[in-house]
Amino acid sequence: MVTVAAGNGSAKKAAKSKAATPPEQQQATRETIESIVVAFLLAFMFRAFVAEAFVIPTGSMAPTLMGAHKDLFCEYCGYQFQASASSETDQETNAISDKVIVAAACPNCRGLNRLDLRGNPNHATFAGDRILVSKFDYVLGSPDRWDVFVFKFPNQARQNYIKRLVGLPGETLLIREGDVYVRKAASDPWEIARKPARKIHAMRRVVSDTGHPAPLLVKAGWPSLWQPVNDSSGWQVKHDVQSWNATLKAGSNPEVLRYYHFLPEFEAWEDILAGEQIEAPQPRQSRLVTDYLAYNTQQVFPRSRVYKSGSLREEIQSDSRIYDLAEKASGFRPASLLSTRGENWVGDLMGQFDVDIQSETGTVLVDLVEFGVRYQVAIDVATGEATLTATGDGVAEAFGDKLSTKGKSSISGAGSYRIEMSNFDDQIFVWVNGSLIDFDSSTAVDTWKFRSLDQRRPYYSDNDPLDAAPIGIGGQNVELTIQRAQVFRDIHYIAAQGSSFSEYSGNKAEVLEAVPDASVRRLLRWEDAIQAIYANPEWWAETDLFTLRRSREYQLEEDQYFPMGDNSAASSDARVWAGPKMVEGKYLLGKALLVFWPHTWNTPVPFTPNIARMRRIR
Repeated sequence: MVTVAAGNGSAKKAAKSKAATPPEQQQATRETIESIVVAFLLAFMFRAFVAEAFVIPTGSMAPTLMGAHKDLFCEYCGYQFQASASSETDQETNAISDKVIVAAACPNCRGLNRLDLRGNPNHATFAGDRILVSKFDYVLGSPDRWDVFVFKFPNQARQNYIKRLVGLPGETLLIREGDVYVRKAASDPWEIARKPARKIHAMRRVVSDTGHPAPLLVKAGWPSLWQPVNDSSGWQVKHDVQSWNATLKAGSNPEVLRYYHFLPEFEAWEDILAGEQIEAPQPRQSRLVTDYLAYNTQQVFPRSRVYKSGSLREEIQSDSRIYDLAEKASGFRPASLLSTRGENWVGDLMGQFDVDIQSETGTVLVDLVEFGVRYQVAIDVATGEATLTATGDGVAEAFGDKLSTKGKSSISGAGSYRIEMSNFDDQIFVWVNGSLIDFDSSTAVDTWKFRSLDQRRPYYSDNDPLDAAPIGIGGQNVELTIQRAQVFRDIHYIAAQGSSFSEYSGNKAEVLEAVPDASVRRLLRWEDAIQAIYANPEWWAETDLFTLRRSREYQLEEDQYFPMGDNSAASSDARVWAGPKMVEGKYLLGKALLVFWPHTWNTPVPFTPNIARMRRIR
């Protein structure tokens, strides 16, 4: 009875409690729980089958995608650039390493930026980009060449890698002169793998930008990198500590302003910063554009020399800049470590110009030179008609079986225009205000038809600088002002071998012998011999250097893919893997879609969103 009574009493209390909860609230609670469960299930399904977020750990895809890095505004010219900080973390254990990044060089003025880790919160190390990866793309179809994709590392399937897809199943792939060639069968001719126009802007690398003058360089007498070919031209170049522009007065002869690539190296900057007089180069002095990348100029110093202990929370051992401390502590000389030159010549270039045209008629001219061949587009200001031509010794045909082709641009009389022209992968593209000009015939060029292996070098003559001034802009019977001129280069895919990313490392003795001047040759190391040849155009016709460049060939089986990093000189990819060189289809995870959350800024307000880097990945 007691038990039953007790049981009957408990049942009555439960019934009373249940009756006290309104049916609407019970339903709402149930729906909330069900919604949470469904949300979790959908999230897991979304992650497993549709999209997933990843964090970039290293700089192999920089600066397209960045791992741990420094994000800097050059203290000399104001140009924004990034430098690797991956070495501050042990990639195996994810623990803090014994290394600290203390400096990096600007891509525009080449000034060495010494980091203020104590006083500038934005000089801290930022984490890698957070990206969204679509897993659905490769379910519906096959990957495309030049996709940025995520896959499982063949030598360690638990580790995810992100690279750019370069080689496709069943191809033989050849890396030569920085370009990629492919063929399906041994009997087929090699064909260069050309990037589509939509990839050009994403994959280009800055070389020079007049929008960011360096006042210290100007005051020291460093000339404008843009010069008329002769002193009697109609160009007037304004080059001062605040701005740059160039104005052309109308004349009956074509007048072209040309880019002469001659930027200061570390020693010149040290003299300028010390207040010493430097011997500024003469106008129209030049050297070849190379695969220099600011992201790889980070200067590393032992943590024990920078902090009182290995902890990042300890105070720095100096009230002055951390880099000065490092130099004083051990005689550290960055000249022996810092490369502001790059080792490999890059002939695939792009010019971008912001132009104010004051005339209603006349012709605007833009040209690019590679292997001594000039590709020039002439745009009629009144009608917008564009004529693209190719000229050079031995060039009988270029665009199909023709030497010229026509198209229509959006230029229509006086006004402000952005004109861009690129020669990447032996294909010419021209844009006006972001719109690609559609020419009558293909603008792809087979340079092997008029430049054999021993002719694939830079060209120069006393009458025409050619590859020594490879980009030009000008006009005829037109008045115009160039408000800003920018130079970019293509990614140079190095034919790396083992741990060597030098295309000349297997021919060190031959590189030295390639210096035509024996008196100079005796004073040089092989690395310096390369730079000496690059800086002496009069040697280019005599040297054998450019025939010594290494090439690499890879055979892909069916369902195999060949990945490479955009940071060609510092990417652990299929070129240098010790194990399998290819990625099988079963290891593909998805296509990179967008950078949805880059690092935030620490000042002026902590956690300020870095909206400028939120972008679609191309």
